[in-house]
Amino acid sequence: MTEHTEIAMHAGRRLRVDCPHCGSHMKVRTSKTHLPDYRELYLNCTNEFACGFRCKASLGIIETIVPSYHPNPHVNIKFGAWLKRQIRLEAEGQMRLGLEHQTKKEPHHERRTH
Repeated sequence: MTEHTEIAMHAGRRLRVDCPHCGSHMKVRTSKTHLPDYRELYLNCTNEFACGFRCKASLGIIETIVPSYHPNPHVNIKFGAWLKRQIRLEAEGQMRLGLEHQTKKEPHHERRTH
């Protein structure tokens, strides 16, 4: 996609990609994934008779803002600057994030029923 292509979140919380040529919105026709944090999208302009533009785009997860409660050990997404700062403040005792179960490899405990 070019630098002029707009990707915006609109009402209804849907990702919208606008055609860089005519400005109409584009539809995802298919997608492929090769990695858990990356996907290739094949897009068609909805103004197919006046424009007809088609392209391939990429969507990648680039930064962790809040870590998963159940992290996949095969996925390594870098921590964002804000999260790194929060972790540093927690290590210094200035705040508590509650990430103990994510930063330390503790055994999983089964839930007991009596």
